[in-house]
Formats: sequence, structure tokens, C-alpha cells
Amino acid sequence: MSDRVVFEAAEDGVGTVTLNRPDKLNAMDQGVFDGLHDATDRARQAIDAGTVRAVLVRAEGRAFSSGLDVSLFGQQASGDTPADDWIAYLQQAFTGLEDLPVPVVAAIRGVAFGAGCQLALAAHMRLAAPDAEIALLEAKWALVPDLGGLTRLPRVVGLGRAADMSMTARRVDAATALAWGLVDRVLPAEDFDEASRAFVAELAAGPTVAIGAVPGLLRRSYRAQREDMLAAERQHQQACLASADFVEAATAAMQRRPPAFTGR
Repeated sequence: MSDRVVFEAAEDGVGTVTLNRPDKLNAMDQGVFDGLHDATDRARQAIDAGTVRAVLVRAEGRAFSSGLDVSLFGQQASGDTPADDWIAYLQQAFTGLEDLPVPVVAAIRGVAFGAGCQLALAAHMRLAAPDAEIALLEAKWALVPDLGGLTRLPRVVGLGRAADMSMTARRVDAATALAWGLVDRVLPAEDFDEASRAFVAELAAGPTVAIGAVPGLLRRSYRAQREDMLAAERQHQQACLASADFVEAATAAMQRRPPAFTGR
């Protein structure tokens, strides 16, 4: 287990994945990727146990992540693992979070550069502090974004803006990121951590059977034929209609009270 990433599960159903290298602006070395794999496994176990219903991805210190630690380049050059397998392992650290069957939300304070940007893109939603700055800097290293950036970014901001960010290493501030849809909300700086967590706690308190199905259905919509996608929507809707949360939503509406969802 790596101490560079910390996973915690709280009683309100929020699981928190925290990058924990604040002295290095949360630059991602091998230990961070190993830690993300471990944190994702622990989150999935907690989800299966019913104790986590939404996940917050955040970072200690003043930066979400400055990107890859340069030590990774030397490690790959001197290692025995084929480059394709090694990059696939790094990619899976992000894809594993994206594939969790509950809402995953990234909270971005300060810079989210390179791998940090690509980690944030793997989340289903992104919250930003006013000082957030997001960029893909790989072009400055004569590289391409290979951790899902070229897969996810065009779907979030469109081809033109994705090309701009990927080819020019443009740094996007919080206001522009919000206008582009690169982040979903900009929260006040003074209580950013508390507000981010409260947002995720609200998702965790929602109807998990329904909300948890949405990210997977949205991803599937990019590659599915229309008829297949409609069939998948029908399948998941039947599960929602059979859930205790749906019964509670209907009952609460008739009784004119807030619903108390249990995630079942």
C-alpha cells in the first residue's frame, strides 16, 4: 500500500481518494499510481459492501497535481516492463476510478497539469476552486497525452478545444474551464474543501441505483448503436423501478417530505 494516496470511507457514504504528496505538488510517481490502484480496489470493496455511495477525488496542499514525476521517465528507460504494458498499467489507475459504479467527482484546487488533468477527466464530474488551472503539457515534452486525455477531453470540450489544449499546452483558468464545460462548478475558495465534500455527500444521499448507473450509460452511449443504447436504458430503468429508492421517492412525494434514500 502506498502512503502517496489515501482512501477513507465515511459514515455518510462518501469515499475519499486523496493524493498525498503536497511537498511535490502531488506529482505522480510510481507510488502514486500504485496507490490509485489500491484506493480504487478499496473503494470498490466499500461500494460492494454498501458503505460507499459516491467518491471524491482530491489532493492535499495547494495543487491537485502538477503532472507526472520526471522519475517515471528514468524508471521506464531502465525497467524490464514493455512500454505498452507499463503505460496500460498507468492508464488503468485512472480508468479504474472512472469505472466505479457510483458518482466520482474530482475537486481541483490549484494546478491540474498533464497527468493531473487526465485524472480529473476520468472523474464523472469536476469541481474547481477559483485558482484552478488546467492544462495538458505533454506537447512541451514532445509527447502525447496517453493516460486517457485524448479519449476523454474531446468528449468534454469538443474536438477544437481539445486540439488546442493538446497541441499548444494552453493553460485554462477556472472561469474558462467552466465556460467550456471542462469543469462543472466553480466553488468559493474560502470553503472549497467543505463545499466539495458537501456536494459529493448530497450525491451519496441520492438514489444510488439510478445515479450509479448514469456514468456507465453515458460512456456506453459513445460506442453503442441507438437501439442497443435504448435497450440498456430500459434494462437499467427496470432495476430503478424495482428499487427501494424509487418506492421511497414516490412515497416521499405523496407525503410531501424529503426522501431518505438507502441506496437499495
